[in-house]
Amino acid sequence: MSQLEAVIHEEIRWEGPITFARFMELALYHPQLGYYVGGGLGREPVGWGGDFFTSGDVSPLWGWAIARQLHQMWQALGSPARFDVIEPGAGRGLLAASVWRYALALDERWAAALRYTLVDRAAPDAPLRASRAARLADELATIPAPPDAVRWADDLAQAASDGPITGVVVSNELVDALPVHRVEARDGQLAEVYIALDAATGRLTERLAAPSSARVAEYLDAYGVPWRTFGDGWRAEVSLAAEDWMRELAPTLGQGFALTIDYGASARRLYTRDRRRGTLMAYTHHQLGERPLMRPGQQDLTAHVNFSALARVGAAAGLRVTRYTTQAALLRELGMPEQAETLAARLFPHADSERSTDRGQADHLRRAALRNAVATLLNPHGLGGFRALIQRRGG
Repeated sequence: MSQLEAVIHEEIRWEGPITFARFMELALYHPQLGYYVGGGLGREPVGWGGDFFTSGDVSPLWGWAIARQLHQMWQALGSPARFDVIEPGAGRGLLAASVWRYALALDERWAAALRYTLVDRAAPDAPLRASRAARLADELATIPAPPDAVRWADDLAQAASDGPITGVVVSNELVDALPVHRVEARDGQLAEVYIALDAATGRLTERLAAPSSARVAEYLDAYGVPWRTFGDGWRAEVSLAAEDWMRELAPTLGQGFALTIDYGASARRLYTRDRRRGTLMAYTHHQLGERPLMRPGQQDLTAHVNFSALARVGAAAGLRVTRYTTQAALLRELGMPEQAETLAARLFPHADSERSTDRGQADHLRRAALRNAVATLLNPHGLGGFRALIQRRGG
């Protein structure tokens, strides 16, 4: 039994069965042993050597496109002298490096205004955060970005400690990893999934009982989901944490935008009769698993995002939706395909001029790799199908 498993077992022995949301909180975010703080080993969970990859891993062109979006937002706000970008769940800082590279190459005025803060729940002295900060600092030095190009914060409150910002809060694949409650339809009632200890084996197991709070019980009804017609055994995820996150985010924006990119859908499309087992997924070494209770702290747990919740809570806090689209549509509008062709022609010119030579063939293959990366990012059945929600305060 791992250290984190022992912690979870001990809590259940003292407190009784815990909600799946509590289990997921411990599995992913325990301060020392959680998956997103290195699983107690300082292990990097993201990237080709981890358990899953993000859009930024596929091609730097993704970061270029998002940087262009942030630049346009700065212009839409009247090109203020200070423009803050806060990135919760910033991971290894791939986007931060892309934004600085774009700003310094294309608009020195924006670069002078730019303040970039990465939010990481791992403690400042945690091995994972320390290694991420060191790698990012090395990369920024090669651009070269200013010595104070980025700062790190533990949460949104610390990131906006000077008061509400003028700028953008941008997140990529963050909300899907917030803890979720799991519910199941039974005899026209809604039961919640709890995690208990099996009396015979001592292992973690599921138990159904009454919802842990009125918020859980009323969530699906609040979003107009006709779950009572879906039949017994129908399951879904309820992310109260996503609502709370948006309530926390909204006050950090004095004037500006929230840009949220993730996989999910509106409530009407997310909670359907045919999606009987919900959307909870576990990932280890880029393989999809179906045993979320196994190896807590050593595998990723995610669930699709209810974008209706982010829009509703944001609206109640004064953020209006200005755009809700797919990542593919957003990247196309930001000029990613054209930028890819421009780069291909500039970086791999021998694909056209020396097709019969080894050098020409090598450039041909490099161009193909670049185009394949772009196709992956635009694939509507993959990363291109992610949703992009833009909300704004002011203007």
